[in-house]
Amino acid sequence: MFSFIKAIQNLLSELKKRKGLWFTILSVLSIFGISLSMYLLTTMTAKIAEEVYANMSINYKSNLEYKFEDKQKEFRKIVLGLKANDYFKNNLNNKQVIDSIIDVYNKSLIESGFDTISMTFYPTVYQTSQHRTIINSVINRKITSFGIEVLPDGPNIVYIEPIMSGENVLGVLEVKESLVNLKKDFERDKHSIFLVLIQEKMMSQLAIDAKNGRYRPVIDDLRVEEQKYDGSFFANIIEEGIEGFKELKAKGYVVNKEYFKTYNEMVDVNGVTIGYILLGEKVKGNDGFVNIVDNMTKSVTMIALGLVISILLFMF
Repeated sequence: MFSFIKAIQNLLSELKKRKGLWFTILSVLSIFGISLSMYLLTTMTAKIAEEVYANMSINYKSNLEYKFEDKQKEFRKIVLGLKANDYFKNNLNNKQVIDSIIDVYNKSLIESGFDTISMTFYPTVYQTSQHRTIINSVINRKITSFGIEVLPDGPNIVYIEPIMSGENVLGVLEVKESLVNLKKDFERDKHSIFLVLIQEKMMSQLAIDAKNGRYRPVIDDLRVEEQKYDGSFFANIIEEGIEGFKELKAKGYVVNKEYFKTYNEMVDVNGVTIGYILLGEKVKGNDGFVNIVDNMTKSVTMIALGLVISILLFMF
């Protein structure tokens, strides 16, 4: 052991005599140490960034879920208000009276500032037309349904509740609102972006005037109503192509030089996948997490590179 220490001391003494070699070894070791530190710092920063982005994705999806829950509560209150109306309850077999009551309620909603919400009553007595699938399902199963449905005027949030008398269903109340109105609620946070993409197969559910010239292809069989959503956002999705969209679905989120994006699959009230809701924000131009993480990554890299360059300049 003593001889090993003595050998090291002799080596260091010899190196000090040869100042050029000593300087070179110190410089190489310094560069190696800083390079290793840079690698560790950038790796650590990348991992932190991934954790931040993953948490952002979770937060965006949770926020969307809360928005839907709020809508469900709001629609339930509207239905409860009508069900408490004795005139409504006592005339469920009189379609003309019920229609007039519904008209009054719809006008009241408009006057109260809820002009995007509308209500419809579907009677089971004196039924004059075939109801759509989810209405029949609510009648047969005698349970309330809430979710997204593509109707002739476009994707809607619908709340459908059976009106019961004992074990009998006398009719169904539906409250609906266009899904695009959720965009306004979601984008009250100026950083957030909300986009709805629906599958090509759902185009057949739309009325002619609701789809002609309004929807454009984005990725694969997905379409967007381009006048109602952020054009730069879905243009970025188009630019990334099918591979970029596959990465988004596989990873749960993607970040490029323009946008952070995450998504939520849209399954309608009938249990059919009909498209996606994409959520995100710009990477630059705001003080959100994406910009903070992006700046942090760049700063760590620049500092490390600066240290290496400084040593190289000092050597020469």
